[in-house]
Amino acid sequence: MSCFSFFSLLPLLLLLQTSIATVAHQDDLPNLHSHRSPSRRSSKPNTVFQVTKPIDIPNTVPCKQLLLEHDFGSTMGKPPVVVDYNGPPSHCASYNFSKIVLEWTGTCNGTQGHTIFGVWLDGVELIRSSPAQTPGLNVSVAWTARKDITRYSSLLLKKETQKLAVFLRNTIYSVFTGVYHITIGVSFYPSPNPEIITDNSGFEFVSNNIADLILPISRNVESKDGLWFPIENSADEKQIKEFKIPQNAYRAVLEVYVSPIDTDETWWSSYPAGFYSFNHKLLGGHGDGPFRDVAIRLDDVVVGAIWPYPVIFGAGNDMWNPVASIGCFDLPSYDIELTPFLGTLLNGGIHNLSFDIGNAVSVWYIDANLHIWLDHQSSKTTGELVSSNTEPLHLSSTMAMKGVVMESRVKAQRMISSQGWVQSSHGKITSHVTQMLHFTNNMYMAFDSVWNYSSRVEQFILSNDSISFVKNSSTVPNFLSFDSFSFTMFSLPLWKGVVIALSTANVNKSIILFISYKFAIIFRLNLGLPFFFRPLLKEW
Repeated sequence: MSCFSFFSLLPLLLLLQTSIATVAHQDDLPNLHSHRSPSRRSSKPNTVFQVTKPIDIPNTVPCKQLLLEHDFGSTMGKPPVVVDYNGPPSHCASYNFSKIVLEWTGTCNGTQGHTIFGVWLDGVELIRSSPAQTPGLNVSVAWTARKDITRYSSLLLKKETQKLAVFLRNTIYSVFTGVYHITIGVSFYPSPNPEIITDNSGFEFVSNNIADLILPISRNVESKDGLWFPIENSADEKQIKEFKIPQNAYRAVLEVYVSPIDTDETWWSSYPAGFYSFNHKLLGGHGDGPFRDVAIRLDDVVVGAIWPYPVIFGAGNDMWNPVASIGCFDLPSYDIELTPFLGTLLNGGIHNLSFDIGNAVSVWYIDANLHIWLDHQSSKTTGELVSSNTEPLHLSSTMAMKGVVMESRVKAQRMISSQGWVQSSHGKITSHVTQMLHFTNNMYMAFDSVWNYSSRVEQFILSNDSISFVKNSSTVPNFLSFDSFSFTMFSLPLWKGVVIALSTANVNKSIILFISYKFAIIFRLNLGLPFFFRPLLKEW
């Protein structure tokens, strides 16, 4: 795209941005009150927001609870902030909640480096986020974000004291002066139909998405720099978490949080290793290609894989401001169905989960929540792992270079499958799980000089998960999940020291339910506005 053609489109892009801001979800709840002194609000901050699908909340009055209000300065090498959590507040009119929403607000005045933010309850991660960043010196930012945390109800509704841990990775020195002022609260929405009682039919086996128990697969709350495991590559010493499940479990799902930090924040644009041996004009740099494979191991056996979606962080390469990129304030988690392995886990012994990541060039933060569904009609369930198959990773990479023009293409695919059965009060239910992953990354780059180049990155990730449950000879509702993420970014020099960057992203997720070979689409969820454009002029 030429400079002229871009500027001819600039008014349209700005209009699109205004339209998106108009239709973007605006929080309809008042912000939690802050007790900070007025001196910290000497100037009105720039408001940053994320375009996201609104939370479907009931038409009931919520009861609110303030969880934490804290200033995060220099936190590197320190443990998280820990406070007591004692369940919903006593003033709630009803304790039958159909929706629970976490709300956090933040302000910052000053520049920051690579930051990341996590909240854990009893070791279970509730939210991971990249805080908003200031676009320049002496500029403050403010943002508010919300997340539906209803799936963690078994923890949130406990009538006992638990530890809420919050960590925001931040550094204070010379250039980096920003202190984050964070407020976290939760809103409990009573059910509009409290008289409705969930049945115990076979359909609930897959329709109930709220587990009875959640086990933390994370570090201890006293750990420095957060409860996540810092993992750099598959050669690192394994980060192992031991656990033991109750003997009446009938379903298990592992929810995994994974995100890079520092150099690998832009892993999707990491050049092939051979690029640096050819191009001596590029000063510094890093690269082992744009592909990352996160392997999940149960007792040292691979049971699932995650190919993470690109998320441009608040301090990302093109500084999205005032619109945060898709997923920036609520980094995605990934579910791995472990029900076929319950036959192994129900032996009464201690088991372990571990993670590794291939091709990483800096630290990734990984932890998980093990969601367990319990059979309240039985004290003991039984099961058996019938089969487990992990095909080798198929990875191909090509690179062509002539002078200072580089073109690379990376393709990968992988399939992991398992089958097992569980005998419970629901009957004997056999689960079949198949995970199919496809990855493509095309990268183009042309250099005129070290500071004058154009580049383009095109990446596509497709995850097809097939999960079926068969009860005796009949079919329990089955799920097919299709997740796709297409991401394109290109940068074009306008004049020395100034670069124009344009990013597009399209995120789609669909889940299909079928019963007795009759297909019915349950819902299709677009996780972001398709082809969301964000132009930017940035000084290097």
